[in-house]
Amino acid sequence: MKKVTLSIAGVLSSLLVFAQEKTDLAAKTAESTDQTHYTNMIPPIIIVGLLIFLIISVIRYVLEYRLKNKIVNRGISEQLSTSLLEKNSKNKNDEAMKLAILLCGIGAGLTITYYTLPLNIHSLAIMAFSIGASYFAYFFYLKSQKR
Repeated sequence: MKKVTLSIAGVLSSLLVFAQEKTDLAAKTAESTDQTHYTNMIPPIIIVGLLIFLIISVIRYVLEYRLKNKIVNRGISEQLSTSLLEKNSKNKNDEAMKLAILLCGIGAGLTITYYTLPLNIHSLAIMAFSIGASYFAYFFYLKSQKR
């Protein structure tokens, strides 16, 4: 039931974000190009991304809270519970490095996409490839850290 509710909320929120007044393309001036049409889509994409990030963060916090409550209710020893719930500095450094690599990859993908206008399906392919390459670089980073 929760999955259905979240799915419906996601679809409705994306419809709400993309609800725009339809304009006549012929009435636009000669100065407007396809590039300006696509740059008008960027704020809704950012809003949808932030909304998805918010939902994922709330779900993560709720699940962590439930896990902590279960650990307390089961009466697990304090040493074991702290070792399970502890985030050491190595994990924090790895997470920060993952975000840095991922954001650099997204920035590179957006830069390449900007120089290959107009936006089309190839733009999605460029972004998917750059994000995949970022995760691949993070994999090699973690592999070098284990040595």
